[in-house]
Amino acid sequence: MSNGRPHSANNTSPLRQQLAGLGVRAAGAPLPCFGERLARLFDLSDTVALDAANVSSRDGHFSADDKATERLRAELEKLRQSQREAIEASVTAERVGTRNGLPEPQAGPSPAQPPDFEPYRRFYQGKQRQMAAAVPSLRLKARGALTDHSPALARLARIDAVLDATLTGYARKGFGAVPDVLEKRFLALWPDRQHSLLSDEPGHEPGDWMKEGAWLHRFCQEMKTMLLAELDARLAPVQGLLKALHNDPQGPQ
Repeated sequence: MSNGRPHSANNTSPLRQQLAGLGVRAAGAPLPCFGERLARLFDLSDTVALDAANVSSRDGHFSADDKATERLRAELEKLRQSQREAIEASVTAERVGTRNGLPEPQAGPSPAQPPDFEPYRRFYQGKQRQMAAAVPSLRLKARGALTDHSPALARLARIDAVLDATLTGYARKGFGAVPDVLEKRFLALWPDRQHSLLSDEPGHEPGDWMKEGAWLHRFCQEMKTMLLAELDARLAPVQGLLKALHNDPQGPQ
C-alpha cells in the first residue's frame, strides 16, 4: 500500500472505502482483472486442490434443513453484534487506560514530537486477534450446512474450504497492513493538536487530546470505524455462504 489520492469507493467493501478515504491505493502498475489477481495467489498444489473440489459429486446423504439458514443467520448476527459492542465499548472514555480499552494518552519525547504510536498498534492488533479467533468456527458451521444441503452446495463448501486455506496468509498480510496505514494517519493528525478542540483552548496537554474534536479523539474514532469495517470484511465469506444456502431452491435432487 502507499499513500495517494483516494479511488472511487463505489461498489467496494466498507473496509476499502475507509482505506480509500485515507488516501490508500495499490502501489505500482494498475492491477489486472480480479480473476488474474486471484490466480496469482495459487500455486500448483492449490490449483490441484481447487480442481478436485470443483468436481461434482452426488455421493453422500443430503437433507435440506429449512431452519439451517435461520439458525446460522442468528449466530452471525449475534457474533457481529457482540464484536461491534466490544469495539464500541473499547474506545469509550471510561475504558481509556484499562486492559481492553484505549491506551492512556502519553506525551512524546518533547512537546514538538508526537507520542508513541505503538500502544495504539497493539490495541488495534488485539482487536484483530479477537475477530480472527471468533469468525472461523462460524464459517466452518456454514460449510457444514452447505455440505448437508445439496450436491451443488456441497461443492461450493469444498471450494470455500480450499479458498480459505489458500488465502489465509494473504488475508493475514492484508489485515496486518492496516495498523501501518493508521500510524500514518496518527502522525498526519498530530500537527492539528493546537487547533482541533471545539473550544478555543489549544490542546497542548495529553489530557486534552481525547476531548471531543481533539486530534487524538478524532484518530480513535477513525480507528473504531476501521475496526468495524474490518469486522464486516472478515464476516463477508460467511455471509456469502449463507446467501447461497438461502438461495438454493431445491435442496437434494
